[in-house]
Amino acid sequence: MFRRMRAGWLTAAITGALTLSFSSIALAETLRVGKPTPIAFNFAIPEIGTAAGIFGRYGLQLEVITLEGSAKLHQAMVANSIDIAIGAGTDFLFIIKGAPERGILAMAGPPANFFVAVPAASPIKSLADLKGKRVSMSTVGSLSHWLLQQLSRREGWGNDGIVYVATGGQQATAAAFASGNIDAAFQSIEGVLILEEKGTGRPLFSFSDFIHPFLAHAVFATNDLTAKNPDQVRRFVKAWLETIAFAKANKEDAIRYSQNVTRASNEAASKIYDVEMPAFSDDGKFDPTAVKIVLNSLLDMKQIEKIPDSKDLYTEEFLR
Repeated sequence: MFRRMRAGWLTAAITGALTLSFSSIALAETLRVGKPTPIAFNFAIPEIGTAAGIFGRYGLQLEVITLEGSAKLHQAMVANSIDIAIGAGTDFLFIIKGAPERGILAMAGPPANFFVAVPAASPIKSLADLKGKRVSMSTVGSLSHWLLQQLSRREGWGNDGIVYVATGGQQATAAAFASGNIDAAFQSIEGVLILEEKGTGRPLFSFSDFIHPFLAHAVFATNDLTAKNPDQVRRFVKAWLETIAFAKANKEDAIRYSQNVTRASNEAASKIYDVEMPAFSDDGKFDPTAVKIVLNSLLDMKQIEKIPDSKDLYTEEFLR
């Protein structure tokens, strides 16, 4: 009889646990999270937090959607096709132009994930050697263009001490790099490591060596979401910051979870982590000085005519 009772208790316990588990899944609220590129480590936080069970503990199930670039990312926000956008600090431009959204947390400060790379056998050894050289950027007026201009100014060459070559996407940049049509390339850390592994290129420097303070990346939410479900936004922000703390304290786990996104080898993934993880904000607060520098960059690139009031661009209410 005792065995039957014990078996009954065990069955009841298992049934209760399964019921609780299925209930948790059923009660999880879906948030559509967009990002502008598929394989970058700095956009892998949703996957790391999901794999670690952090977003689930806050009752959130993330549907991660990859868009092609910042413009399409924020077009999706305007269309209400996504709720959250993980983007660049310079994406404030879309809010200034009328996108119904605001920044909800500062993601990363210095542009640690952006590099200039040169061919493996290049005689270029330092920033000073770039004077008059052809360096790729994505497009005129882009963040890559502005960052390169800052380096030219820093060296006392004015805005045009470097020859800027707009190559567009990553494939076109790689082709120009391989053919010798450019002397150096604006690259992400992932792109630099691919060049190193192939033996065709090497990093010259990271922009974080020269450009700081800065707001390289931020997270945005639609006005519709923040108005209708502020608690959901607050839980997302808490889960995000908890994921950052987890990733900083658990390198091996963070790398393993991120590799489904980055597809990087263990060695490359470790290098990416070491470069990018320290740049992530622990508290999500916006540095007014960094925001001003970002807005000045938009002014310099003639993307905007005047500096707007920052209260229209971001809020810290969900950090509390």
